[in-house]
Order: sequence, then C-alpha cells, then structure tokens
Amino acid sequence: MVKLFSILLLIPLVTFAQKYTKTLELDISKSGLEPKNINFSDDAIYLDEKKCFNYIKKRDVVINNEKVPNYFEILSLDNTILFSGIIKKNESGNFEGIINLHPIEKLYKNSKIIGRNDLILNLSSNQVLNNNCSLNIENLKLFYEKSNENN
Repeated sequence: MVKLFSILLLIPLVTFAQKYTKTLELDISKSGLEPKNINFSDDAIYLDEKKCFNYIKKRDVVINNEKVPNYFEILSLDNTILFSGIIKKNESGNFEGIINLHPIEKLYKNSKIIGRNDLILNLSSNQVLNNNCSLNIENLKLFYEKSNENN
C-alpha cells in the first residue's frame, strides 16, 4: 500500500514537470553582471527581482504581407524596442523563431531559441543582458556571430 501511495504521489510531479531550457555555451567571457535570477510575467521581464524590460505579445499580425500567428516585442522601460520576433511553424511542422536584434539591426534564427523565454535565458547566460538592466552590445554582436543560423 505504501508503494502504491508513493507512486501516486510521484505521477503528478513527473506529469507536470516544467520544460527545462538548456542555454547555448558560446564561450563569451563572464562580466560579473550576469543576472542570477530571471522571472517572466505576462507583460514584463525581471532580472534579479528588478523589472528590466516590458513585453508585448500579439497574435495574428501581418508582417511583410504575411500573417504571423505569434509576434512579440521586448522593450526597454522607456518603450524602445530591443528585440522583436515571430514564432511560426516551418515547412516541417516544427516551431521556429525569427528574431530582430534591433540594437545591431540583424535578423537572428537559432533552432534552440524559439521565443521570449529562450531568448532572454540565452542572452543572460551569454552576458548580453546585465543585472542592472543594461545591454552589452559587444556581447550581443558575439552572440549573433557565434549562434546565428539565419544564413
């Protein structure tokens, strides 16, 4: 009976386990300013418990004469667009993201980075986003050069 009870307690834990996102290891040198804690809400992104960025998500937006089912923007607190992206299914039926890195005016694509959460976690772990809510533009360029698949 104890074994059955233990199994019944573990099933919900396994069933509702959260998706773990592994970040890209790009060998960008540590700055000491990388955030230790990242949280997301419906309209904001928090680094080390401090609101650093605004977030907007839109559905069924027309971009370049194409209807995009999912569109997002990550903005500075003064509402300057830093990153925007679309999420859609590709020809193979898999989701893909195409992200505009506005500070360096580049389109970015990586099969491991689909949406906001993946992007923010990877930018943070690769020293692009700092815990004081600033961007390291040089590291953003390195991030783009080392991990962009949009060729």
